[in-house]
Amino acid sequence: MLLGVLKSVENELRKRELLATEGQPATPLWFLAETERNIYLWRNGKSIDDQRDFSFWVDIPALIAKRREQLKRSQALNPFTNPLWGISQFDDKLTQQERDYLDSFEDLVASVLRHAEALSVASETIRSEIAKGIEPRLPIVLPAGKSG
Repeated sequence: MLLGVLKSVENELRKRELLATEGQPATPLWFLAETERNIYLWRNGKSIDDQRDFSFWVDIPALIAKRREQLKRSQALNPFTNPLWGISQFDDKLTQQERDYLDSFEDLVASVLRHAEALSVASETIRSEIAKGIEPRLPIVLPAGKSG
């Protein structure tokens, strides 16, 4: 699904308290996807302003799998795996809370994914019809390649 659609869907699920978010809120998947987007842009010599030249799609299962791998290597001094980095002691309980969040998201996404994907395709179709004569955006699937 498109990155923007992921952000909207996840924020709505969180607002409705449909995702496991006991204690410290988990890092949202949309934030991880935006981080992946920024890494992609940086590695390709682009700036954040260049993002409008691309259509960023998110492979949800791949992003969740990547995050689970990162959480297996949680470290106190790593801000990507320690949400309280620089503020408080590392607590492995936070890592478990994030795993629970990912499980919860994965359970819900099965019922939402088809609709979100259809909305994403419709959005890109409408954009291309409205923007006739403008060069189409290059589709990029995140996470792209290997990164932290």
